[in-house]
Amino acid sequence: MQGVENSWKPAAMSRIESEDEAPAGFKWLVFAGIGLKAKMLEPTDPNDWETITSDLQSWGEIPQGDVIVEEVVDTDRGINLKLNDNGNYWLAEFFPWGTDGRFRARISLAPSGSDLPVGGYTWEGMDIVSIRKWSQEIRDIDSQLHDAINSNDLDQSKKIIFESSAAIGRYHKAAETARVTPRDAKRWNKRIESLEALLRAQTLWRAPHTKDTVCIIAIGDVRFSDMIDDGSGMYSIHLSRPRLADSILKPECEFPAIRDFSSLLHDLNRVYFSCDSGIKISELRSSLIEGWRSTAPTSWSSKSIFYTPRGGAFFWEYEQCLLDVIEAVSHQSGKPDPAVSIIQDVPYLQKSMFSHRTIAALSFMTGFFSASGFYKYIFGSSDDLIFPLILIPVTVGIFLSYRRLAPSAESSILRKWN
Repeated sequence: MQGVENSWKPAAMSRIESEDEAPAGFKWLVFAGIGLKAKMLEPTDPNDWETITSDLQSWGEIPQGDVIVEEVVDTDRGINLKLNDNGNYWLAEFFPWGTDGRFRARISLAPSGSDLPVGGYTWEGMDIVSIRKWSQEIRDIDSQLHDAINSNDLDQSKKIIFESSAAIGRYHKAAETARVTPRDAKRWNKRIESLEALLRAQTLWRAPHTKDTVCIIAIGDVRFSDMIDDGSGMYSIHLSRPRLADSILKPECEFPAIRDFSSLLHDLNRVYFSCDSGIKISELRSSLIEGWRSTAPTSWSSKSIFYTPRGGAFFWEYEQCLLDVIEAVSHQSGKPDPAVSIIQDVPYLQKSMFSHRTIAALSFMTGFFSASGFYKYIFGSSDDLIFPLILIPVTVGIFLSYRRLAPSAESSILRKWN
């Protein structure tokens, strides 16, 4: 079990063993400190599969008979076990901080070809373990993208990015047929406020969000390392476990499709930051947008969804940066760039949007005078129709100019990349 203590537990937070009731073969751990707190469920002996599963409820296809634990692997999201069931091999993935309760709903929506659990175990409704058939398949799309960007291969970089984004768009197309509820701007803004408070951040971001930014059964955290290229020309997705930040600030709301997109967008930031390339990031971000729009529902990926003054991708990209910092603080692992640099440039982005509001105010004023002129003309207090007619195209022109001044999602919040 070497290494299990190190990777997925927040190293800089004090560990307290909890006396709360846990299923047989598990114990609760509470991590606290630096203003953060997390609660996790850990198997006391990962090699004792029989005890681990004795109190859990199973679903789907699971190993049967005398199961042998052949290998224990540490990951940054929990431990994995390689199981041997009379020559049949399985992958058991543990969920130290559970899920948001929509794990199996995501599995049911995932397009054909996705890498999905076939079964699992729960305890009191909490997902504890997922079971997959053991696969020798190597997921290396992230390293392929890194190599392509580093070697200034624009065509290959754009291909990888486009297909990865199209893969999450296909999931969103399937999610369109499932439960969809109206936007939850109040809770989304409250979540950002909570993250900023935990980090004592100097930045603030609130947004009204457009009406088409609806709540869906979203993927959650999605990265290029989750992409699968089976040679068919279309990528598919490995549905991964929640990230560590979700144990510190558990999501208390549902999210829109653009949050999934922005999760992959921020992963592009991470990859690009680690490279030394002459490729402009705007070209890569543009390919990501095009890939998503090629497969996602039109209303969820429209221009209005990306409109930055009402949230857009930048709002959710900012959230991803805050989550990176939360995890870095919990590990005391140093400054997580590019997340910190992006956050530092948020005030400059907001200042530019604020300065543009003077143009919006001018549009409102001309529109008001135009409407007032029509009102006076209709009710006989004025004979002048020319003035309000002239103001109509002026109002439209000023408003369209204001819309065009909004920061484009193809550009980056980080000024030095533009």
